Amino acid sequence: MSDTDLNAHAERLSGLSLRALAEAGEDRSKALILSAAGLELDATKQRLDEAALQALFARARASGLESKRDALLSGAIVNATEGRPALHMAYREGGNLAGSDAAALVKRTQAETRDFAERVRSGAYAPSGVRISRVVNIGIGGSDLGPRLVADALADHADGGPELRFVASLDPSDLKHAVAGAEPAAILFIVASKSFSTQETLMSGEAARDWLAGHVGADKAGAHFAAASAAPEKAKAFGIDPSLVFDFPDWVGGRYSVWSAVGLALEIGLGPDVFQAFRDGAKAMDTHFATAPLERNMPVLKGLIDVWNRIGLDYPARCVAAYSARLGKLADYFQQLEMESLGKSVTVDGKPGSTPGGALVWGGNGTEIQHSFFQWLHQGGDVVPVDFIGIARHFSSSDAREQALAANMAAQGAALLDGRKIDPAIEPELASHKSMPGGRPSSTLLLDDLTPATLGALIALHEHKVFVESVLYDINPFDQWGVELGKVLTKGILDGDISSYDASTKALLARTGLISG
Repeated sequence: MSDTDLNAHAERLSGLSLRALAEAGEDRSKALILSAAGLELDATKQRLDEAALQALFARARASGLESKRDALLSGAIVNATEGRPALHMAYREGGNLAGSDAAALVKRTQAETRDFAERVRSGAYAPSGVRISRVVNIGIGGSDLGPRLVADALADHADGGPELRFVASLDPSDLKHAVAGAEPAAILFIVASKSFSTQETLMSGEAARDWLAGHVGADKAGAHFAAASAAPEKAKAFGIDPSLVFDFPDWVGGRYSVWSAVGLALEIGLGPDVFQAFRDGAKAMDTHFATAPLERNMPVLKGLIDVWNRIGLDYPARCVAAYSARLGKLADYFQQLEMESLGKSVTVDGKPGSTPGGALVWGGNGTEIQHSFFQWLHQGGDVVPVDFIGIARHFSSSDAREQALAANMAAQGAALLDGRKIDPAIEPELASHKSMPGGRPSSTLLLDDLTPATLGALIALHEHKVFVESVLYDINPFDQWGVELGKVLTKGILDGDISSYDASTKALLARTGLISG
């Protein structure tokens, strides 16, 4: 099934009313509404009919999706450029990894992090004689976005524990805010860096260590640090006790790492049982992805719809609108997960790709973004599909505010679908300004409620749907060479080696004083 075949279906459907498609009958609805692991996906507002959907499933099978999914789940090398498997599912007992070396390492690491989390929470671990009341996670990218999202999303489920704060930016104000109002002796810092060489993380970690040493003494400062890293020697040289360096193996990608020791801050702040329930929800989605037939498989359907919108209908972007304040950072998390995984135009074999790769992903908190960029979604010249993500419980809530959240979400999907036509005979001067074209696709994804388990399932759903897309695009979703290039060039500037830089960049650096002219 080629791009040409998909384009033929797209051309055939382009002239049809999206509302007519949405009301096309029970068989279409059955195919486009799926439930799994406490989630419901409703894709009936997508520009798809059964023929186009079957063409997508045919393409998935022709691309070897089922065998490649099995390879991923069994721990085969799926990251060809780095010669690694992708074993993040081992941290939630997903996949077929029982008895493997990875499973043994995971079991050991989880026992170690749980023990440490319980000691911190109980007050047994108090390196300066003061109970830890704040945990500051220092990391960037996946070592920040995942823990930050989960901390916000599950704050209402926290089982006691220290307050959580996060440092990602090199801006000194980020660290200043993270420690503000806390007794220095009551702070535990966690440095999350696989290589323990990430510039932003190390510079912030060093600043935190120096600040803390000024308050509790240099001899005690190191005991206020733990780490998630694959480089224990570097962490030890930093001053962290080797027993507090928890394994972050190279077969876990940063954007897939929240389940691992990178989630240590969550295990301490939310509680080990809450963190385990989060993993268990992801495991439920893993099982669904591994066992459900393609046509009834939620990650497969979600991935195929996003492929369809990208290369069938040529939509360059997708908006994520989360109708829960607790999910306000979800769009940022998905942005990294998807764009770092799918932002490539080279095939697995290193050849120029026939597709542009994944879409641009952006969004925010639903009712807030309705008052900012939804105007563009409704009347702008580009069509961008929207994923509405909400809480099913809100629809029947006794709280009028939660009902209003649900009503807003449903209304926006209907507005994008139908638009609005104003009769020029009634408002001759404003009809064109007030009219909206409609015909703009969306999906609705409902969590039964926002719980540790449903959040885990939601994130795992998107991990798996990214893998589905990567198979159809024939790209490697587990490397990120574009990110690495930026790190190399930054080091060159700071080291003063800019001989290979262009004249514009050299002039900028000289003009701003970062280097001498």
